[in-house]
Amino acid sequence: MLPAVPDLSFDPLPIDNTAGLPQSFGFVRDGVRYLFALYVSVPEATLGPMDEIMALPDDRGRFLVVRVDAFAADGSSRTVLLRKVVPSLVYLAGGLLVRFPIQQVARSNLNGVGSFGTNIVGEVTSA
Repeated sequence: MLPAVPDLSFDPLPIDNTAGLPQSFGFVRDGVRYLFALYVSVPEATLGPMDEIMALPDDRGRFLVVRVDAFAADGSSRTVLLRKVVPSLVYLAGGLLVRFPIQQVARSNLNGVGSFGTNIVGEVTSA
């Protein structure tokens, strides 16, 4: 984990804010194939109403969790990032630097598909 790095140019990750969470997607950078998986860790006691928009992380223990697996040419994979992420930090994930500066998740998008107000922005650059 690194402090915010404002002078680097980041590209958007292909997060689909209507696909719900958990979700995963592939990504290729510098000839390496990665698999991103995103989910939200929410203690059951902190679940709000179905129309709630959660600004993550929050003081109720709710977080966006990101896993990144890198695939070698032989098809083998290794996990290069698995952690709760916060908007102000940049994370090293194999040959990537990633950040998630906006983390707003609609309760209805937890295990649900649709346009309910989720807005997760993920960005990437080469390390």
